Amino acid sequence: LHGVLVANEVVEEARRSKRPCMIFKVDFEKAYNSVSWHFLLYMLRRMGFHERWIRWIRGCLTSASMSVLVNGSPTAEFKPQRGLR
Repeated sequence: LHGVLVANEVVEEARRSKRPCMIFKVDFEKAYNSVSWHFLLYMLRRMGFHERWIRWIRGCLTSASMSVLVNGSPTAEFKPQRGLR
């Protein structure tokens, strides 16, 4: 239930800001540390994804920044890294 509430807050914040955005909900402890980014991009190519789409995904992986809401206020943005806990 907590994940649903957080997702709702994120969507509302995105709507209020009226800036283009993309929202991902990922369980970083389970997924982020175990993903081989090279393998993911390789498989996207093998599955026939257009190179433009692959560049977008690579851009999300290499330039994504995050912020956490603390008492309703966003923290400074930070870049995710492997080993993040």
